[in-house]
Amino acid sequence: MSKQVLLDKVSNYTSFIKSFLDEYRDESHSENEEKLTNLLEDIIQNITNKSIPDLLYERISKLVDTLNIHELMRRQQSQNNRHDFKVYKDLFENVISKSSFVAKAYYLLKAIGFVNSNVVLIGANGSGKTTFANSIRNELERTENGIVLPAQKLLIFPTYSFVPTYKSAYAIYEQREKEILDNKQTYDTSNNNDLPYNLIRRYGAEMSILVSTLMGERIARRNCYCSTVNDGDIVDTKKFRSSLDEIIEIWNNLIEHRKLFCDDSENLQIEYENKTYPAYKMSDGEREIFYVVGRIILAKKSSLIIIDEPELHLHKAILNKLWDILEKKRNDCMFIYLTHDIDFASSRIATKCWLKSYFADATIQWEVEPITDNEIPEPLLMKLLGSRKRVLFCEGKKNSLDWKIFEIIFPNYTITPVDTCKDVINYTKAFNKITKKYAEAFGIIDRDFRVKVQLEEFKTEKIFSYNVAEIENLFLIEDFIKGFARYKNEQCDITEIKKKIMKRFGEDVEQQVSSYVISKIDYRFKETHVKRGKNKDEVEKSYSDFIGEIQIGDWFAKRKIEMEEIVSRNDYDKAILVYNNKGLHTVIEQAFGISPYNQKALEYLKNSEGAQQILRKVFPPEL
Repeated sequence: MSKQVLLDKVSNYTSFIKSFLDEYRDESHSENEEKLTNLLEDIIQNITNKSIPDLLYERISKLVDTLNIHELMRRQQSQNNRHDFKVYKDLFENVISKSSFVAKAYYLLKAIGFVNSNVVLIGANGSGKTTFANSIRNELERTENGIVLPAQKLLIFPTYSFVPTYKSAYAIYEQREKEILDNKQTYDTSNNNDLPYNLIRRYGAEMSILVSTLMGERIARRNCYCSTVNDGDIVDTKKFRSSLDEIIEIWNNLIEHRKLFCDDSENLQIEYENKTYPAYKMSDGEREIFYVVGRIILAKKSSLIIIDEPELHLHKAILNKLWDILEKKRNDCMFIYLTHDIDFASSRIATKCWLKSYFADATIQWEVEPITDNEIPEPLLMKLLGSRKRVLFCEGKKNSLDWKIFEIIFPNYTITPVDTCKDVINYTKAFNKITKKYAEAFGIIDRDFRVKVQLEEFKTEKIFSYNVAEIENLFLIEDFIKGFARYKNEQCDITEIKKKIMKRFGEDVEQQVSSYVISKIDYRFKETHVKRGKNKDEVEKSYSDFIGEIQIGDWFAKRKIEMEEIVSRNDYDKAILVYNNKGLHTVIEQAFGISPYNQKALEYLKNSEGAQQILRKVFPPEL
């Protein structure tokens, strides 16, 4: 959608609403009327001053359409502008009621800088996270624009003597989806047997309502499939697959040592070590996975999905994989996470903000500040012994580019970042010496200026490198750049991009050779040792031999010849293998007119299996 189209739409809505309010000023009496016009004028101003990025125009347009002003306009036109407020009263009140949700959603987007991505709102207890969630949920009840997954859940798995029909079960589910389960209540305990039964019943019915809907849909789809086959019509097997089938597949992908399935009597069962038991015996974490996946799979298209405390009762490795899967499955939706868990926040490729406070009053007050990745504090180490997946130690921190890339292309590993290359080597060796553990550890380090002999030595300790000079160079691989251009629908002059990078490489040969020689000297002093001596003379000889092996002139000359040969052959693939320059991303940014390239390339990598395959080829087959 273009800027002008969006601007014209909102301007038309604004003119109509102002005219409508002027005409029926005596009949309409809502305190939210001025808020509605102020909201529309704010949107116009933000479009005009280019505060809203192009990529967000479509979402803003859909958000404004939620007001249903177009329906009010259509009604007035069909009535030939009949001057009787009673004809428009219900539609007008609907517009006013929805304006509260649209305002909350719009000013949230504005507070976080108008991003077209998922959002993590990080806040301490008492900052207003749950108040915000309930406030939005209260408006969603009238707009059907999304769901809120509450922090408080009482998940009791049902069993059935018979399954309700899909129509009746879904009607109950839709109604429950709009309710706010407020646990901030109390009760009189004068009598010992007094309990808040109504609240407990409402909470306890949450899982039952979800499962009934899923079971009903599954049976309905299968009945329809059988009828189609019986009638001899063409069968669409995609329509045979139910939401419950999809949820079971995701659950089994996450809980690898157990298998969830539906038996012939449509009962949910779990198989573990050749034994079968009913699904209601799931652990708390397994139940929460089922509930969360079910709610999000059933969410309507393009929903706003708000998750209050998404950490659940899960191991970090499973937790991250769960939300990665759901974000990918429902990439039509926008996820807003409300959390105080820094580890979880750093795991998301999302806009991260600090929610200082939120007040759901007439002014919709936000105290939100953006958080850049490097400002999020991270623990130095993870507790890994309980992990059933192989461990991959890497350099950097949990919010580093290295970690984010490895999380995407190595989903079967528990990715564990540590500060330095030396830490990777030491932790990999130490972890593999532990006898009682589920999995072995691997390490992955930057190639930097290491030679082949050094890298081969590391392989014997399950420590590997990759075939580019440093992590940023992964995004400079030719096929990756071409794929990124297609993903962004951009024209790509790959020849010109490679030419500019090779030009920089040619200009930096002397500096690159110098860095290589310094690194090689540094490696000699850190990784090799002076031989022992029995007396002073032997010690002096050992030291002299050690120093004598450092041939600065020979190393420099040999490396320079190798570098200049790459330049003369115009060997781009070889250049990014040896070229250390973290500023090369600017070449891509200039070519496409975008910034920052690394962040956008990371988004492409996450959403494209083809991009992941390109990068996997760079890594050793042992991983």
